[in-house]
Amino acid sequence: MKIKLLSITFLFGFLHAIPCTVYKITKNGKTFVGNNEDYWDANTRIWFEKGKAGEYGAMYVGQDNLVAQGGMNEKGLVFDGFSVQERQIKYKAGKLKFYPTLFKDVIKKCQNTAEVAAMLDKYDLSPLNGGMLLYVEKNGKYLVVEADTMMMGNEDNYLLSNFCPSQTSNVQDLNIPYYQKGRKLMEQRIDTSMSYLTQLSDTLHQDFGKGFGGTLYTTIYDLNEGTVNLYFYHDYRVTVKFNLKNELNNKDRILIIPEMFPDNTAGQFHYSKWNNAKEAVRSLAVSSVANDSLALDDFIEAEKLYPMIKVMELDVNDVGYALLEKGKLTAAINVFKLNVKYFPKSWNCYDSLADGYMKAKEYSLALFNYKKSVEMNPKNEHGHNQIRKIEKRVSR
Repeated sequence: MKIKLLSITFLFGFLHAIPCTVYKITKNGKTFVGNNEDYWDANTRIWFEKGKAGEYGAMYVGQDNLVAQGGMNEKGLVFDGFSVQERQIKYKAGKLKFYPTLFKDVIKKCQNTAEVAAMLDKYDLSPLNGGMLLYVEKNGKYLVVEADTMMMGNEDNYLLSNFCPSQTSNVQDLNIPYYQKGRKLMEQRIDTSMSYLTQLSDTLHQDFGKGFGGTLYTTIYDLNEGTVNLYFYHDYRVTVKFNLKNELNNKDRILIIPEMFPDNTAGQFHYSKWNNAKEAVRSLAVSSVANDSLALDDFIEAEKLYPMIKVMELDVNDVGYALLEKGKLTAAINVFKLNVKYFPKSWNCYDSLADGYMKAKEYSLALFNYKKSVEMNPKNEHGHNQIRKIEKRVSR
């Protein structure tokens, strides 16, 4: 299945082990929120949008698709998203239908966590399964939004990572090393100086190894002053500071985060390596390499796409469908098979491979892969519909 760009699946990624941490510290009447965005996609952005009539202006951070992964509005309300382990979530009848940009709309319309809770309570949040949100207001109150529950809090110091608080009885037992390191530092002492906040962010930062991925950017928000300090690729010696009020007095703008930190050698290496890999993957849609599965493997090795290709499921999937639309069935199937190889737990990869076999009229192989897909994701209506079509055809 060709996943739409703004799907909730895309919002929190296909991988549910992506580390991310957010801390909240309230002291002496001031509240600070720090976030480490840990991922592979180096194409990060920070952007500013004025509020339209009845809305608040805000700044956002995320990737180049401009799906907001976090941000702050002019009332000092901050939010950030996490990926968490999926679990069984029941659909809530009588609620409004969830839509992917709901959380951004919350930032546009709400000035505190009580208003956030009231707005989100109107919606069925079960599609959030696999994700979680944290909202913090400038007096220190915070709201954790899970797929089936919302929890208010008012602790002066709070640290959250890739786990659902409602499902966690004792945070000391969590096997999340970076979270535990940060928790211990916060237990030892609490400060709101920038030196302490950057130390805490550094303690929580991630490096995935081989110069590829980890903490892509860090944001430290001063909710009372309406400012944000931005750091790139876990280097806390250099920052760019933004004043939201000043930014909203100017035209809306989008800034490319890596281009703001040209002297960060490690970050620039990752930025270049990632984009070279994406371009190589895209080239498969217009070349003959994918016609031969062995040549495809040789291409991946020659272009040094491993391990990056293991986190490019959507990119590879798009190439497969581009080939499919051109009628290059063998190449498309080879690309879809490649995605299954690298993402054996992705229902969507099996669904896409089945689409390829379906177009090639190899119905038995299509049926096998559709069944595999719906077994992994019973809510895959496309897969169920295709299975019915094939079984009806076979029964004739």
